[in-house]
Amino acid sequence: MTNHPPGWIAARLDRISHLSQRSRRVIAVATLLGLPLAFAWSTYWLSTSVSNLLWGPVTFVLFGVTIWGALVLYAYVRRRADLPGRDLDERERQLRDQAWILSYQVLSGVVVLGIAWAGLSVWLLDRPVTIDANLANALVLCMAVLLPALPAAALAWIEPDPLEEA
Repeated sequence: MTNHPPGWIAARLDRISHLSQRSRRVIAVATLLGLPLAFAWSTYWLSTSVSNLLWGPVTFVLFGVTIWGALVLYAYVRRRADLPGRDLDERERQLRDQAWILSYQVLSGVVVLGIAWAGLSVWLLDRPVTIDANLANALVLCMAVLLPALPAAALAWIEPDPLEEA
C-alpha cells in the first residue's frame, strides 16, 4: 500500500470538515437566505429601472450562494443529519435530534411570520393578498430547495468546534 498525496476533492473535504462554528453559521445563513433574496431582488427589479447588467449577475450570485452553501453544508454534515442515523454514536444522535428540533422551530417561525404578515396586510392595510403564479413558483422552489437543507444547516449551526488537542 502506497501513500498518495490526497487529491483536491479529499483536500477540500478535509478543509470543510474543519470549518469553525462561526464559518459554518455564516454559510448556513447565506444558504438559507440566498434563494429567497434572489426572488425578492427579482421582484424588486421588475418594478424599477435597474439595468439588466446589474439584475442578472446579482440574481445568479444569490442562486449560487444557495447552491454552493448547500453543497458545503452537506459535505460538512456527511449524512449525520439524516434519519434514522443508525451509525451515529450517542453524542451525534443528540446533536442530530437538536438540529431537527431547531429546524422545526425555524420552519414554524417562518410560517407564523408569513401568516402574520398576510393577516396584518389585509387587516391593517386593506390590501388583498393574492398568490399569483410568480409567488407560487417562488414559494414552491424555496420549499423544495431549502427544506431539505434545513437540518444540515441546523446541525452545522449547533455543532461546537472540536476541542484542540494539546
